[in-house]
Amino acid sequence: MLSGLGIPSVHFLGSKSWALPVISLLEVWQFGSSMVMFLAALKNVPASLYEAAEIDGAGSVAKFFKITVPQISPIIFFTLLNQMIQQLQNFTSPSIITNGGPLKSTYVLGMLLYQEGFGNFKMGYASAISWAQFTVIMALTLVIFGTSKLWVHYGDE
Repeated sequence: MLSGLGIPSVHFLGSKSWALPVISLLEVWQFGSSMVMFLAALKNVPASLYEAAEIDGAGSVAKFFKITVPQISPIIFFTLLNQMIQQLQNFTSPSIITNGGPLKSTYVLGMLLYQEGFGNFKMGYASAISWAQFTVIMALTLVIFGTSKLWVHYGDE
């Protein structure tokens, strides 16, 4: 398609600079289940809040940041946490699509863990990698939970 438009063709998965962005785009494309949760959260925001804000003279931007975002913040929190954990444990997409190539530009930690444990049979090393991965995930999870008091608003508060 690019050649038809007069643009030189790019071998996206064979290019060191393009392979990881293409895999990232694939991961964004798989965001559908989270979007269903966002849609459910948006439908759960009471219309009376928007009506009251409109009577008070609030514009679209103010309604979005003062009503919509606080009302769906628990879903934002849940999705952020799950997506962060999922991406730090990612293995399938880069393994199936590029097998870590080209020049290991898509070689993620999950692939290293798998290669060391089941390819090289260094179970101790693979275990150490998984514990390091667990420690990073736990630290980031604690940061997200710790800061959630500042930005997650529940209906009973």
